[in-house]
Order: sequence, then structure tokens, then C-alpha cells
Amino acid sequence: MFKQKLVFFAIFVAVASLLPATSHSKVYDQVVMENSKIEFSGVQNRKTEFTGHFKKFEVSADFNAEDLDASYINVMIELGSAESGSSKRDTKLKKGNWFDIDNTPRSYFKSESIEAISEDLYKISGDLEIKGITKPYSFKLQIRELVDLLKLSGNFTINRLDFDLGLGAWKNPDWVKHEVEVEFDITVKKQKE
Repeated sequence: MFKQKLVFFAIFVAVASLLPATSHSKVYDQVVMENSKIEFSGVQNRKTEFTGHFKKFEVSADFNAEDLDASYINVMIELGSAESGSSKRDTKLKKGNWFDIDNTPRSYFKSESIEAISEDLYKISGDLEIKGITKPYSFKLQIRELVDLLKLSGNFTINRLDFDLGLGAWKNPDWVKHEVEVEFDITVKKQKE
């Protein structure tokens, strides 16, 4: 009986050794803030361009270029951390007509799929949530793996009215253009084991 078990074990080991090794994904969840940014830019009063950024955000990513079906990139932004170069504008952004941070303090992006376009260039599709309103979004981004770091960079455009950003008189594009550009360059460290 013992010999029989030993033979089965030997066969199992032999078969396992013939199977191709699977590459494991890496989980990244520590944003290197000094090397990261999420910026937004728009046009106010039809002529004044402005650029702002968010000081607080988190990223969780599980990425394997050889297994994109199992990969994901999720982002959470603290909307109250927005700075736009104007304290007056920053105060308005926190109010109900804009981010309404008392009721919806965070924005989320949760990926549904990641597709390779070329080396280091991918198309990501997922759900963007702002003010409790969720819309599907797809855009291109560059993903680079550097030892224990994941670098994410890209840009996309949103229509602010899709998320009830700028209600009342602010809906008029003469006050603030409807299209808002979002640009990001984020470095995330590998999760500590």
C-alpha cells in the first residue's frame, strides 16, 4: 500500500513538473504621492483656463500583463481635497452645486476590463462614479512595471453635466465649459507581503 502511494506521488510530481509555470499577478496599493498626480482642467468665463489637482487619493491595482482578465485598477478620490489655484473656486467646488462633499465626499473608478493595444499601452474600461452617479468610461493609459512599482499615466475627458457638476446657473457653459480634462500620472508601490 505504501509503495502504491509512493508511485502515485511520484507520478503527480512528474506531471506537475511538465506543466507551464504560471506567472502571478502583483497587487499594488501604496501610492507614492510625491511622484503622483491627478489633475483636472477647464475653462471659466469662456476665456480663463484653470488647472487643479486632488491632494488625496488611493489606488488599488492587481496587474499581470499576461493575465489581463484577472487584472484590475481601482481609484478612490477625496473630492474635498481639490485645489484649483483659487480659494474662492475651491470653496464653491465643495458645495452642493458641484462636488457636494457633505453627501458624496468621494469619487470612484472601478475597472471592468483591461485590453492591450501595444507595448505598455492599454485600453481600460470601467465605471466612473461622481456624486452617486455612475457612468461607463473607456480610455487609453500607459502601464509600466518597474520592479516593485506600477506607473499609470493617461488622460480622458468628461462632460461635467453627466455627473450634475455645476447645477443651477452653473449649467451655462459660458460660466464653466462642460468638458473637463482629467490627466493622471501615478506611481504605486507593491503591496507589502
